Amino acid sequence: MKKIIKTLLALAATSLLAFSCSNELTDSKAMLLANAVKNTTNTEIGVSTRSLDRSVTVTIYLYGVPADCTKPGVWAWEKVTGGDVNLCGTSWPGTAVMTKGTYSGYAGYTYTLLVDPSYNLGILFNNNNGGSPQTGDIVIPKEDVATDVTYYFNWNSMAYYTSVDDCIGIMGGSITALDKTAGTATITCTTSLLANGDITPEVFDSTSNALTVTSAKIKSDVLTIKVANGSGSNVSKAPYEVVYGNKVIHVAVSSDLIESLYANAASAVTDLGLTFTAGDTATFKVWAPAASEVNLLLYNSYDTIGTYKATTVNAKACGSCDEVELKGTPAVEQPMAMDSNTGIWIVKDVDISSSVYYKYEITNNDTKYYVADIWNGVAAPDSIASQLVSIDDASAKPTSWEASYTNPFGSTGVEPKKYNDAVIYEMHIRDWSRAEDSDSTGKFLDVANSSEILNHLVDLGVTHVQLLPVFDYAQVNADKNYNWGYNPYHYNVPEGRYVTDDYTNGAQAVAELRELVKAFHNSGIAVIMDVVYNHTSGIKGGSLYDSTVPGYFYRQDASGNYINGSGCGNELATNHKMVKKYVIESLKHWMNDYHINGFRFDLMGCLEADTMKEIYEALYAIDKNVLVYGEPWTGGTSGVESGAIAAGKTTTGYGFGAFDDDYRDAVKGSEFGGLNAGQIQGYFDDNINTGLEGLQITKNKRNATGLTGLALHYAECHDNFTLFDKLVYTLPSNIENSKAKDKSGKIATAWPSEISQTDLELIKKEDKLAAAYLILSQGTPFLNGGQEFMRTKKGNPDSYSADTKGGVTWTSRYNGGTYVAATDIDDVNTINLGLKTTYSDVYNTYKGLITLRKSNDAFTNPSSVSAEKVFDGISKYVVTSTSGKNFTIYFNATENAYTPKNIYKSGEYVGVGIKNVKMTQGDKGKVVTISEVNGSVNYSDEDTIVSTIPAHGFVILEK
Repeated sequence: MKKIIKTLLALAATSLLAFSCSNELTDSKAMLLANAVKNTTNTEIGVSTRSLDRSVTVTIYLYGVPADCTKPGVWAWEKVTGGDVNLCGTSWPGTAVMTKGTYSGYAGYTYTLLVDPSYNLGILFNNNNGGSPQTGDIVIPKEDVATDVTYYFNWNSMAYYTSVDDCIGIMGGSITALDKTAGTATITCTTSLLANGDITPEVFDSTSNALTVTSAKIKSDVLTIKVANGSGSNVSKAPYEVVYGNKVIHVAVSSDLIESLYANAASAVTDLGLTFTAGDTATFKVWAPAASEVNLLLYNSYDTIGTYKATTVNAKACGSCDEVELKGTPAVEQPMAMDSNTGIWIVKDVDISSSVYYKYEITNNDTKYYVADIWNGVAAPDSIASQLVSIDDASAKPTSWEASYTNPFGSTGVEPKKYNDAVIYEMHIRDWSRAEDSDSTGKFLDVANSSEILNHLVDLGVTHVQLLPVFDYAQVNADKNYNWGYNPYHYNVPEGRYVTDDYTNGAQAVAELRELVKAFHNSGIAVIMDVVYNHTSGIKGGSLYDSTVPGYFYRQDASGNYINGSGCGNELATNHKMVKKYVIESLKHWMNDYHINGFRFDLMGCLEADTMKEIYEALYAIDKNVLVYGEPWTGGTSGVESGAIAAGKTTTGYGFGAFDDDYRDAVKGSEFGGLNAGQIQGYFDDNINTGLEGLQITKNKRNATGLTGLALHYAECHDNFTLFDKLVYTLPSNIENSKAKDKSGKIATAWPSEISQTDLELIKKEDKLAAAYLILSQGTPFLNGGQEFMRTKKGNPDSYSADTKGGVTWTSRYNGGTYVAATDIDDVNTINLGLKTTYSDVYNTYKGLITLRKSNDAFTNPSSVSAEKVFDGISKYVVTSTSGKNFTIYFNATENAYTPKNIYKSGEYVGVGIKNVKMTQGDKGKVVTISEVNGSVNYSDEDTIVSTIPAHGFVILEK
């Protein structure tokens, strides 16, 4: 057949790094080239200027466009080292609208791109009028765009072809229904360019047995086939092979069919995975309802468990589970039997006296996969096999490991707490381990054994640390490159790169993470785990979950394409009973087995709001003071219905919280759309007062629960610029030249070679003011580690991966104000505790504000709250504690000191030009000062009348 079938995995999300190019469709290569020449550089911050040779024309024809897509567009990008370069507009979804017509005798659409043959070309098709949202990502290797070329696409296929003929016919499908009584099965397929009506396909089961087709009809590009011959009662003989015309496709059991056949019964089973039985025996259960065969493989030593193939090892990434090298040399291969009611494969009372590790050999769709047990929490390095050891074995416990679940926040439930009582502090293992050991590649024990780090947290006064992902992610231990960890591989196993090098015993990984948790707990600090149950690093063979139950763990569209709401190529289907069960059991595992005290959900919007409620209630049953919150958004177009895009109340406890990006934007300006500033930089936003009161800001509506603590108030997290770096970029000189942006809307200002003392003093004041807005507000304050001493990432907003961004060498600012060249990404991310001394006044302001918040329930559980604008940039904030203690706080975000007049005369208006706020005798009180020497909170001896509110400052009165 005259086609190139390039079936591609849905890779990482389309980068939205913008690159300006012509959006005019033209057949003139000269015009295309002229437009490309005008737009061959990208100068956004963090991306080097590139000279790209766009000399190859790629002509695209698209067929099979859904009826509700009357305005299809192209989103295309070049996968350039250091970041993708967009070819079709300044921002998603771009402006490249395709031209409708009749091509090769069929209705379709066309578009022409001019590309650089040096780079792989990424393409997806989107719907510019709001119907079917988009196709999956398609990546064409650079070898296939080496010369001028024409490719043909079908909306329902992640393949590209060299002939229109290959866009005709059946494109993909699945077994969607079984009737065991009638002995029939229903197959549903998508088609392209085929007329409505009856057709005569052939269907074979996996043993090449021909099945009787009782009917086959096409309607609106959907082919429905009914087959008999007993197929309806024997799903193990899938996948079926469907043959029609010049197309042969294989159809597996659909996720919805698996859900209806097995999920209810399987979700009631409580002992999936490994269960130790009498003596040296064990029972194994794995849920693999689509498998035709499952074998238990037992290994007598670590050396025999297998490994990824050589190319995978060299790439330093976790590989595909179908690599035969992963089988290793098992000492025992034990067949398992499937329970037809649950879809669970079982083997009981297996002799494991000589065995150390195990895995499953699962045959799905004629392919053998070698997978670690997703239900077990102890595994060999890189999760190549699961380990035959109890997580409560002595080898998995550090010295004096807590006898039972422990939470310092609320004394393990003895003391009732609210979210508001927490002060959360985000940490990354490698960033902080290098504060202790400058050569560390990130180790649990480096942090656990560092008195300097632990004493710092205690001195600052935070109640919780939030650890960026510490579960096993898809980067082999041999790879020492930097990573944040948002690429899950095995959800129930500690990340091996944070364990002492060259370990071979999975129990050691368990023990060392427990050692870290114990160290925090011994310091009186609770531990929150950043979890990523919205996607996995890979799909199909690259996923333990897809290799176990193909397709079921992921949301897919009607054509079987993986939906990409995470922006990372897939999203978990938490609407499926067994996926939801898995997620909840995984979370309970981290609580019960590691004594984790809360969870931050990455891209929580990809999970249903009802699922988040179930999660919270299940964890609340373990600990009434558990904290559960997340990012109330997605990373792309999600398939979730009623996603958790805001905080949610529950029937028990408080509910789950959400990051309040609206309040963040009010404080310091939005992270997106260019050079944005907020209240602290003098771009006044009345939402600052709404946020101070803990009320919902109406833009994104993140918390309508009425529980202020469910709104997490923050100005900085691991994503985007640090607060210090944002304040550098929004200095007055940059704001005045705010048009100095590239066409993507990104900040174009380069990281400065120096910062003047005047500018530095301004930044310090703005930083302190931000701290007051966050820590004294009615919400739950959240700080990124190092924010309290003006941590910088040298202007790098996306410091998640190794080396430079787009060839730029980032500059590094150290204690004395001297700038040196950055050598690698660790130089950008490493915590420098020396900045506590350099910016001790800033640090002590944070420390004092936290002390004040924790010592007065006026800021966590007030009897009354009000916040109002006195004047542009000046707010009056009054809070009263349940005991009657009253605080009045004035915030001044202007560049001038403010001196109110007649502030003490009851009933008079305050100050020149003030028309809407009255100050009374009650505004006289004890002035509360935060020491810039030691962070202590001090009160004046007698009542004082406020005389001046300093520029970029605040005044606190206690009455």
